[in-house]
Amino acid sequence: INRDKAIKEFLENNIDIKDNFVSNGNMYQLIDVIDGRPIYQSTENRLSALAAKTNTLYPGGSLGLSLTGSGMKVGVWDGSWALVNHQEFMNNSVSRITTPDTAAPIPASELHATHVVGTVCGKGVMSSARGMAYEANVASYNWTNDKTEVTNEASNSGLLISNHSYGVPIIADDGSQNVPDWYMGCYNNDAYLWDQIAHNMPYYLMVASAGNSGLETYPNGLYPGFDKLTGNKNCKNNLVIANANPTVHPITGVMSNLVINTSSSQGPSDDGRIKPDIAADGTNLYSASNDSTTSYATLSGTSMASPSTAGSLILLQQHYNNLHSAYMKSSTLKGLVCHTAVDDTNLIGPDPYFGWGFLNTKDAAQVITNSNSVTPNAILQESALNQNVTTYSIQVIVSNPQTLKATICWNDVPGTPKDNQLNSSTPVLVNDLDLRIIKGEEVNLPWKLDLSNLNSAAIKGDNIVDNVEKVEVENASGTYTIQVSHKGTLVEGSQNYSLVVSGFDQIQLSNNNFIKNNVTIFPNPVNDEL
Repeated sequence: INRDKAIKEFLENNIDIKDNFVSNGNMYQLIDVIDGRPIYQSTENRLSALAAKTNTLYPGGSLGLSLTGSGMKVGVWDGSWALVNHQEFMNNSVSRITTPDTAAPIPASELHATHVVGTVCGKGVMSSARGMAYEANVASYNWTNDKTEVTNEASNSGLLISNHSYGVPIIADDGSQNVPDWYMGCYNNDAYLWDQIAHNMPYYLMVASAGNSGLETYPNGLYPGFDKLTGNKNCKNNLVIANANPTVHPITGVMSNLVINTSSSQGPSDDGRIKPDIAADGTNLYSASNDSTTSYATLSGTSMASPSTAGSLILLQQHYNNLHSAYMKSSTLKGLVCHTAVDDTNLIGPDPYFGWGFLNTKDAAQVITNSNSVTPNAILQESALNQNVTTYSIQVIVSNPQTLKATICWNDVPGTPKDNQLNSSTPVLVNDLDLRIIKGEEVNLPWKLDLSNLNSAAIKGDNIVDNVEKVEVENASGTYTIQVSHKGTLVEGSQNYSLVVSGFDQIQLSNNNFIKNNVTIFPNPVNDEL
């Protein structure tokens, strides 16, 4: 309410300032006034599927899964609506795109939104413009009431994934700085509110573009050349996507080079959290355009990497549902794609460019499959730690030396907003869970960023800032204990979390530390037989 009042008063006193405009193909919307300055939000802009190996999930793909996204839905919030009657979205005379926030049958469309929706679900009339989940449905919204609409979709329609290819740029269209220095990397009120939505909706995952400020500079940043993420890009519970520029063979799909696009905004968050989370191919993506129902355009940016990810992730939910008749919690899906991401060779481990690495839909799908086999060699588990149950452990056996990997992820309680605080290093993590891989006296610790030298590789140690923790043991051999624990008092008395493990041959069933957090009693009350 205060923000709306400030905008209204600002516009009344500055009649030459517009509350929205389009420049260089990007849409700008006035969303706040800070220190007397208008703050604008802006849009950001068949090989992407090959690079992420999403095509291996399709009919005829090497995994034999035949997934297309049929019957699944993705929400897309953007500056405006997609061209709903574009040939890429039509099944005969019926569009797979709905626009719930307008009564217009074919609302005024925009290039950016149409291209983004096409990247999610274009059917492939033009084969090179086929989207990631090419038979999925999309609810296309403008961004005016995104938080309320997302909440309604997740609460009432079971929305699993939404895409948000827009954000607050560092540099305005006129070349001036759009936001104050403290804004970059800050866990501000906007990040807090989106974390609250995610915390309340445990199956819903927000997929967001990281931004295109990679080549921009401003004074007083956390570290030279870094700290470019704004607003909800600093959330704990969403998935923020960087823009990579991989070199992929157009027939075999073999990736010969993996580099970040220099325009992609760098992290981390001010408290040292690993952001962005992962990267995907957003460079020179060919997709639907709104010039006509048969037009196309080639665009680049994190705006394109984000829907490439969102469309791929809805296929992973479809695969999991085919096996379990249920969907993964968002923390499971996020943990899974961070666990299986391909690390770039420039900096070993997570970094502020790629996050955990490049999206690998094939390996993520394989973990889902392997965790459900008769003799599983992967773990995909949703559980909880209670205040009085401080440790969970499970043992695995590695017979053939390989890299043993374990990842935990949890939707954390929203932290305290840090508005107006420059480069605050105080962790915004509320419930601090810990992951360890143990063998005898050997204790393997998780990755974390070295805030004192972001140009160097990540280090290993006790991570007190991230709600994704990943431990890797190279050339593992023997029996290992995967241990999850927590520090201090858990807000709300317990914390749900997701565990992903791969790189072992079998689970050790004779575990003396067996703990089951959820036990069902039947009948209740009990007379003589339980």
